[in-house]
Amino acid sequence: MKIRKKMAGTIAMIMALSLGYNAGGPVVVHAHENAVITEKLGETAASQEGVIDFSAIKDNEDLEVADYLPSDINDMEKICTEDYSVNLVDMADNTEDNKTVNDNPNDAKAISLGTQVYDTVATELEQRWYAFSVAKATKFTAAMVMDDTADFDLYVYKLNETDGTLELVGGSAIVGAGTQELSMLKLDEGIYFIGIEAATGNGSFLMYTYAGVNDGKEINDTTDLASSYVRNSRMTATIDSPFDYDYYKVVISKNDILEYTFDQPTGCDYKVLVYDGKNYYTINNGTYRLNTGTYYFIVMASSMNYSDDKYYGIKFQKYKLADDENAKYMWYTPDKEAIFQFDGSRTNFYVNGNPIDFTYERTVKSNGNIYFNLYKTKDQNVVLFQSEAMQVMQEVPTFINVSAPFSGWNSYKNALVVGLFNTNWRVNSFSSNYDGLTSNCATVIIDSDTGKVVDVMTPNPLYDNGVVLHWTRVSGVQANYNYDPVD
Repeated sequence: MKIRKKMAGTIAMIMALSLGYNAGGPVVVHAHENAVITEKLGETAASQEGVIDFSAIKDNEDLEVADYLPSDINDMEKICTEDYSVNLVDMADNTEDNKTVNDNPNDAKAISLGTQVYDTVATELEQRWYAFSVAKATKFTAAMVMDDTADFDLYVYKLNETDGTLELVGGSAIVGAGTQELSMLKLDEGIYFIGIEAATGNGSFLMYTYAGVNDGKEINDTTDLASSYVRNSRMTATIDSPFDYDYYKVVISKNDILEYTFDQPTGCDYKVLVYDGKNYYTINNGTYRLNTGTYYFIVMASSMNYSDDKYYGIKFQKYKLADDENAKYMWYTPDKEAIFQFDGSRTNFYVNGNPIDFTYERTVKSNGNIYFNLYKTKDQNVVLFQSEAMQVMQEVPTFINVSAPFSGWNSYKNALVVGLFNTNWRVNSFSSNYDGLTSNCATVIIDSDTGKVVDVMTPNPLYDNGVVLHWTRVSGVQANYNYDPVD
């Protein structure tokens, strides 16, 4: 008799930013009276240091359906309602070598987890009992196969050492002759019993038992018990049996890019499948733009080469990119929680996959209304090079955490800050406290979650005349292109 599983697909992942060039060339700005004009330079000045290879990003069509049939775990189609109790004194002589028929709890044979048990049942409804102890929290697994003519059920009980009663804690009781029974439980310290009952027929059975003590994430062997995704963190765990399935839940939202890494310990043979709620797929190494939805990554042993003492590593990293293959230039935070993208022609701009809307309006009442309006002009552009920043007295893109300066205003984490030139920024003030202004340059704050301008840092009569805007710069922000080329 064999217990069979269909499994496939080992996963590992490396994403690297490739070298490239801006086909249109970089743009430099020159101050000219009250406007800023742009002039394109040769592409040699635009040597890029890490342009994403969008062609290497895979999608759902790159996944192949796996030839895999999951096993039913802890499926209790029938429940044993009989009450059992034991006399521990009478059980003292029960060992694996004891010749007494173990057809009741008091005559249960003592076994150690990690052993195989072969036994027979002569008549229908006859039982076989086994006892074992657990010294500390343990992942328990029992898998049983039987003759094709018999339907045996497997029940697990915990002993109440005060009154000798047995409490049913789990098991597997699937209706049908020759059906595999598989039970996985997290057991606390104590004494436990396994009861095997011939629901119909008679014959022989083979039961495998396993104990896992080193994986704190157990039990996570089903979608309902899946471990949660931890952002940008390498999680470690073990495989404690050939029937151990470690599930990891990952939710994919709009514009999400998923980098995935899996590494297995030396001497072990593990595989990973991904489940989308309908099908199981094999998945190759790489970076993915998957359809929105919930996915489960399942780690399992593909052979008998597994270990509860050796840890595998699994890492998920999600970040957001616009689905625009031309927008391959970017500024980003070290954890990629915020990414500013643009294309070589400098016409399309995104933050966390959201197209940026460079318009803004707000009315503030302060001893008379103040009207703020930012209009996008035909020649408007964004400061992307250090030379541009110097000429218009602004900065290259960055990200900040900003606190609300007024009641009713919002605070923002990882907000994008960019400088605009050749724009139209107007403040019409009817307040005695603040002057109005008109400017063709502006430093704006953009909500990274929406792509909307939420404030203008400078020039701004509010912040230039006493109102304090509290913000801190996100450290480690970098670009994947040379924004300060040497002439």
